[in-house]
Amino acid sequence: MNTKKWDRHEILAEIRRRGMTLTGIARDAGLYSSACRAGMIGASRPGAEAIATALDVPFRDLFPDSYTRGRHDEKNHSSNSRCNGRAKTLSKTDNAQTAA
Repeated sequence: MNTKKWDRHEILAEIRRRGMTLTGIARDAGLYSSACRAGMIGASRPGAEAIATALDVPFRDLFPDSYTRGRHDEKNHSSNSRCNGRAKTLSKTDNAQTAA
């Protein structure tokens, strides 16, 4: 499957071609007016998600190399690998003790 490789210039051109603006997309999504501009440079995931939604393009197709360490993209939520399994084990133990 061949997906289009988007760069920021192509994203902005497509937004303009459709008669939209970054500020308008952000406001329509209920975000600060600068959120989509920040999303274009990797500083606002909600802004980038709003752009992807407005263009009806999957987020990972539009921004394949950005926002790679987010908790929504990884199985474990902590960046500290020692905590991932331990926290889940502790919470199961705590729940079992509470129920008893």
